[in-house]
Amino acid sequence: MMDRFLKFTLIADGSSDKTLISIIKWSMDDLFPRLHYEIQFADFRNLPDPPKTLKEKAKEAGKYYPFDYLFIHRDAEKTDIKMVAKRTEEVRKELNDDALFERTILVVPVKMMESWLLFDKDAIKKAAGNRNYKGNLDLPAIKNIENEQQPKELLHNMLKSASGLKGRNLANFNDQKAVHLVAEFIEDYSTLRKLQAFQLFEEELQQKMGKRIALNYL
Repeated sequence: MMDRFLKFTLIADGSSDKTLISIIKWSMDDLFPRLHYEIQFADFRNLPDPPKTLKEKAKEAGKYYPFDYLFIHRDAEKTDIKMVAKRTEEVRKELNDDALFERTILVVPVKMMESWLLFDKDAIKKAAGNRNYKGNLDLPAIKNIENEQQPKELLHNMLKSASGLKGRNLANFNDQKAVHLVAEFIEDYSTLRKLQAFQLFEEELQQKMGKRIALNYL
């Protein structure tokens, strides 16, 4: 029995990427089912002088969102798995702190966060508020998701279609909120293990945390 929670903090590209916490939690619970932990999202928008660089964000996160481990999200922004390594090296240089980097886990979806939500039709329908939608959402095959050029636009359009709304009601549809709901409604993210970027995320998660958890927390 561990004597305290492990604390994790997520620094993301934007506030909408808080959605990643649902995915991270699923992976944590699946890989380390006996671990007691909490994850918080580092939201700097209300600070008097919001940090701009990653190094400044990590410093402020340590002050306002104390952590044992830090998740840092960067979108690959291209449909190229090599971008994961490039983003990792960028983060290493920006942090300029080897000790902190050893407590940092990179989350780099290819091409962007929405790519990791494009596989569960039922979750999309529920998030759109119309679980009985009968239309064809035409989700990409999982093997093709990392080749999608516009995953964000694709997901938003699917949510709008699944809502069944028209006219003014469709114009008022909150697709950003619906994206968050998709992540919450997905119960099993194991399908993502077919994606190289997700494999790399979980490999780093296990590598950087596994030994410490095994020896000190379980």
